[in-house]
Parts: sequence; C-alpha cells; structure tokens
Amino acid sequence: MANLQMTGILEKMTGKDKDYRYMATSDLLNELNKEGFKADSDLEIKLSDIILQQLDDVAGDVSGLAVKCLAPLVKKVGESRVVEMTNKLCEKLLNSKDQHRDIASIALKTIIAEISTPSLAQSVLVSLSPQLIRGVTGGGLARKSNVNVLTFYVMFFTSSEILWQLTMRYF
Repeated sequence: MANLQMTGILEKMTGKDKDYRYMATSDLLNELNKEGFKADSDLEIKLSDIILQQLDDVAGDVSGLAVKCLAPLVKKVGESRVVEMTNKLCEKLLNSKDQHRDIASIALKTIIAEISTPSLAQSVLVSLSPQLIRGVTGGGLARKSNVNVLTFYVMFFTSSEILWQLTMRYF
C-alpha cells in the first residue's frame, strides 16, 4: 500500500467523526491482513501508537475493531515494538479506570496469543512478569484484571511449544 494512502487512513483514525474512525480502522485491519503488508520503523511506531490510542475510544465498536488489529499487527512489527505495546497495555491494566482496564486486558491477551517465536516470548516474559505479579500482589481495584491476565499468560506459555523451546534453550 502506498505510504500516502496509509497516511490518509491514520489521519481518519484520529478524526472526530466516529464513523470515519471506524471505517479507517476497518481499512487498516484489511491492510494488516494482507500478506504483502510491510511497515518501516516509523510506520510501526505510528500504527502501534494509534491502535493503542483507539483502545480508549469512546465508541465501543472502534475500540473493539482496534483490538482486532492487534493480532495481525503483532505479526507485522518488530519484537521491540511488541514488547513496547505489551508494556503500555500492562501500564493501563495497572493504572487505568475500569473501562480502560478491561479493554487493556483483552488487548494484552490478544497480543500474547499471537506470540509465536521463543525470542519474543522470552522478551515478553521478562518484561511483563514482574509487572503482572506486582499488580496481583499489590491489591487495589485492578487486582481482578491482573489475576485474569496473569492466569491467561501462565496458561498460554505453559501449554505452548514456546515454553518447551525456551526450556530447551537454557537447560
């Protein structure tokens, strides 16, 4: 896709009209699902920032579509960007209002479910484990969401081939 066309989609995604935001997010989802989609480092930053921003959109259908964009996005961006996105979502999970915490929980689970390489799994494990454990042991209003994500996180990594590969790498 031409960079100019992508710029147009990204601009509409941040507009005031919720219908335009929805249509632009839908267009982005279609582009992300195309096999030939490639993003340079600047576009990766813009995409991840705007999609994470849309998770807090007042229009629930826009934020729901933004969650759907995360799965293909994880496959199209570099490891450091994925780790950065999971850290930002974990921060929302630990420190946001209930409605933002719920969508952050869903988004974080979506990203974790798309992790397919041992190196990315290790990076995410190293980054998120202390934060999620602190969120669970710290109490507060976010505890239920933190327990929910931590449970999913542990179940995903312990039942996946990724854990086996990580174990074999270090033992």
